[in-house]
Amino acid sequence: MKKVTKATIAAVAAGALLLGGAGTIALWQQSETVDAGTVNTGHLALTVDNNGVWTDISDGGAGVPFDPATEQIVPGDVVAYTQTVQIDAEGKNIQGALSVGTLQALPPELQDEIELGLEIDATAEGLTKEGNVISFAEQGSYDVPVKITVTFPTGTAASTPNDTMDKAIDLNALTLTLDQVRS
Repeated sequence: MKKVTKATIAAVAAGALLLGGAGTIALWQQSETVDAGTVNTGHLALTVDNNGVWTDISDGGAGVPFDPATEQIVPGDVVAYTQTVQIDAEGKNIQGALSVGTLQALPPELQDEIELGLEIDATAEGLTKEGNVISFAEQGSYDVPVKITVTFPTGTAASTPNDTMDKAIDLNALTLTLDQVRS
């Protein structure tokens, strides 16, 4: 090949590399800031004061006082922990789902035997409830009475395993969780 042809090919290749490596070539451009204001995020907060009361509701009704430090439960018992929690809700369309969890409160032998329940009293003005989802009519703080039940169901004769005897349920490990939900 001739020197001129080689030089032309090399110049074209160098130009292509320069253009390709440098990105695009901009012509005119202008940017403006949109003055649309500011928006803040809301929040959903749960406060539990741990001043609840335990009762034995095994026979139905309001129940009788129950002291988990000195009393034990047996198959057929239902004990309840009632207290009022505070929910602070701020934000458009805010809803929260309240649930109870064990976080290792139950030893392995009781995992399939003990049932935990949660009742939410959302009759306060401005609250509505469907299942465990609480909706708030407006932003603000709400006092919500809750009842956590611990049930040791009665089985049939000899159906409750013997390894469920003399086991500790760590009631301090029970948790209430409030999750923001979107319907």
